[in-house]
Amino acid sequence: MNNLKWLIWIAAGALLFFYIRTDIPNQDQVSATETLIKTYDPKLNPNQSLTDYLIFRAMISGEGKMAITGSSVAFGTGSSHQSNTWRGLIEVNFRNSNPALKKFKISNHGHPGYTSIRLLEDHVTAPILKEQPDILLIETSVINNHNKNVSLTDTFKSLDSLYQLYSQALPETRIVFLSPNPCTENKFGPPLNQFGLKFTDYVNETAIYIQNQGWTYFDTHGAMLYDMNAQNVTLASTLKDGIHPNDSGYKIWADVLWPFLKQKQGSLPNPM
Repeated sequence: MNNLKWLIWIAAGALLFFYIRTDIPNQDQVSATETLIKTYDPKLNPNQSLTDYLIFRAMISGEGKMAITGSSVAFGTGSSHQSNTWRGLIEVNFRNSNPALKKFKISNHGHPGYTSIRLLEDHVTAPILKEQPDILLIETSVINNHNKNVSLTDTFKSLDSLYQLYSQALPETRIVFLSPNPCTENKFGPPLNQFGLKFTDYVNETAIYIQNQGWTYFDTHGAMLYDMNAQNVTLASTLKDGIHPNDSGYKIWADVLWPFLKQKQGSLPNPM
């Protein structure tokens, strides 16, 4: 009987020792994890890419979060399915880029028909503020600003308000403005609006304004035209209705945006 008790005690002790040893992380594993996190720490990498920042946030919080807001071309109008929009394609690219982002999702806060002024409405901004994304992409909505005769002055004011709102409420969020895609025709208004301005005037003037403020900007319009010219792709073939991209157009958008998201910020110019 005594021998049986001793065997029970020895077995219990062995199990306890095994539990303690397996419950405590290996020091080498802890050190490797800390080193990996430091690799992506923005304090140690001030010009890091947006992708690396997202990976860092995923490592320290368990998930990386990105949101987009803008008009119908941010929402994905014209595509056969949301998975074929630039948002859907970029989402897959992120998932495949790093194990920390394997379940990554990009929330869609695009609103068809909205101008940049309407992007300030509470039902647009409240979900984004609640979500607290690590990266926020703001498509400038200037297709609608042009069509609906929003002046450049009011356009600039709205972009400034959007930046101030999100940068103050979400200080750790990286904010990126991006232009909409190039278009061939205007189905919702005249080529020249009541101010005598073309759609491309809005693209060019907002690009200058945003860059003069020192905000991060991606010229979707110019990058897509450059890529299409290099591939001998006609603009008309990338559009469903002259304004909204089709699946081919959204793929080109994703293809030109992805390198920008991976590049070190401030180190490389936007493709022109």
